[in-house]
Amino acid sequence: MHVLLVNNLYPPIMAGGAELVVQYLAEGLAARGHRATVVSTCGREMEPYPNETRNGVEIIRFFPRNLYWSFTRTGESRVRRALWHALDTWNLDAAHRFRAILQATRPDMVHTHVIDGFSASIWRRARRAGVPVVHTAHDYHLICPRAFLLSRSWRICSHPTLTCQAYRAWHLHTTQDVDLFVSPSQFLLDKHREAGLTCARTAVVRNGIPLPPPRLHAASAGTGARFLLLCRLTPEKGVHTVLEAMRHLRDCAEAKLIIAGRGPLEAEVRRAAAEDPRISFAGFVQGSAKEELLATADYLLIPSLWYENAPVAVIEAAAYGLGLIGSRIGGIPELVVEGSTGLLFEPGDARGLARIIGDLSGGRVALHRFASAAQSIAAGHSVDRMVDAYLDHYRDLQECIGRRVGAGQEDAGSLLRSSQASL
Repeated sequence: MHVLLVNNLYPPIMAGGAELVVQYLAEGLAARGHRATVVSTCGREMEPYPNETRNGVEIIRFFPRNLYWSFTRTGESRVRRALWHALDTWNLDAAHRFRAILQATRPDMVHTHVIDGFSASIWRRARRAGVPVVHTAHDYHLICPRAFLLSRSWRICSHPTLTCQAYRAWHLHTTQDVDLFVSPSQFLLDKHREAGLTCARTAVVRNGIPLPPPRLHAASAGTGARFLLLCRLTPEKGVHTVLEAMRHLRDCAEAKLIIAGRGPLEAEVRRAAAEDPRISFAGFVQGSAKEELLATADYLLIPSLWYENAPVAVIEAAAYGLGLIGSRIGGIPELVVEGSTGLLFEPGDARGLARIIGDLSGGRVALHRFASAAQSIAAGHSVDRMVDAYLDHYRDLQECIGRRVGAGQEDAGSLLRSSQASL
């Protein structure tokens, strides 16, 4: 089977966990003997970007014509962002170039993920070409222009503006061109259904990652505990909540915090690390550097303010046997099971988080209890399980569409024979 995967970014160009999921899926399909092609974006100045094959995956990148590349949106004015979204409502350039890719590669299945920059126009092109379309949502891009369901004051948006309502109605209308809508969490799927998702077929497929060999998590040397914050350094990730919690724990020398990531709050994180010897900043990490952090930390902090879907970092940490400390919001409680894999606190509650950090800094009993349960959760998020699930859905979809096409041809034949008999 030839699967054409679409995501706005693809490693080594990365912004979050979606890129990793697409990479693991593409390489997993290739390892099974299937043909996997990834279509992604690049900056205007990077064109023409040479096609390449890496780990058995064919990679095609181009710049969908717009005001700027979505990867470099930081610092753009509100006016330019609004215009960008207007053009991204139905990007004709992306549709034209995607049609050429479809004609050149002739895939059996199109599987889209984050389509910022491409727009929903590529779904229509695939449908017109007769190729089944699967879409996996990683955030709320289809129902919120900011993708987080947050207001500008970083609070959950429960009353969208008329502009946002129009944006939502249009994007959900376009999902009629999608044959199967997939979510990595039940929560995100439910939110899209509540908003008016028009795609009839839906499924939950858990994100998969390469899992390390099972092992008992080693305790930190000496007293105290090491807490890891591994995320984009942006307000919706709850970075301020963690920094405030550490300020509430000024007298708790046992609590050590490692922050890893990059983003607009990096300067603030660096200042906090310079002022507090308990806080260290590791910068953006990946590969072996990230593995080393996960292997030496005790707990992962997930203090998000927004409706998280299924953070890849949480699955990675669980696989390493870290206890999980997360805010009670979105899909986080599907991974952070209170008292089993970790502990939960209310979003933005810095004092509540401080109490948890203070309590856990005093001993190792809780960590060992959480570690085995977390690794059990992670076992259900392997790449093999994810690839198996998607292949099953691809085949079911092909059979369903094949029956639909066959029935249509039979109806057309019956109509023709009937008209001939009446002559």
